[in-house]
Amino acid sequence: MKQRPIPKKKNTTKVSRNTRIPSSGKRRSPSRDKRVSKQKWRRRRWQIKEFFLAVTLVSIVAIGVSVFFISILTVRGYSMVPTLREGDKVLIQKKTTFRRFDIVAYTVGDGEPQIRRIIGLPGETIRYTQDTLFVNEQPVDEKFLVDEINESQKNGRDYTEDFEQQPIVIPEGYYFVLGDNRPYATDSRHYGLVAEKRFLGKVTTQLFPFNEIKAF
Repeated sequence: MKQRPIPKKKNTTKVSRNTRIPSSGKRRSPSRDKRVSKQKWRRRRWQIKEFFLAVTLVSIVAIGVSVFFISILTVRGYSMVPTLREGDKVLIQKKTTFRRFDIVAYTVGDGEPQIRRIIGLPGETIRYTQDTLFVNEQPVDEKFLVDEINESQKNGRDYTEDFEQQPIVIPEGYYFVLGDNRPYATDSRHYGLVAEKRFLGKVTTQLFPFNEIKAF
């Protein structure tokens, strides 16, 4: 008997939808790469624009605050020792009212800003006698100089010498200012009264050195 040939089995393997078909090795089209590259550059360019816009806005705000409200100055000289020393940085508040014993920044002529303390106000009459400040003939304590005055008097000297021309009458719109380092300070005793229009503002805070930060 002749044997019948065994029929070949058909390949019934089904390809699943999730089955990954091996890549043919073909590279992506250059046009697609260019489109992706352009999109990335557009995003990057927008990020750069946003950054510079933010920097510009911050700068405008900082300038506005500096012009109208506050500024920072560096102390020059030794007229305010021991309260402030050469190189200290202080915060200046603008657009404020001024009171006795406020520390203020101002200009004299075309020189650099000066920092001194208000002693006499507009309309007052002041004098010094034996280290005592008299305002309108009433004694006023200078508590911020107690240690310096006591030390100076121990050595037989006045910390603040009597004015050569007493008393001093202060007209409206002017102030009498002195440095805390009375024996060596350059102040209203040398260049006269200071007009309020010369004031840059009031010293509110010592910012530097960091270990000596304090408010006035």
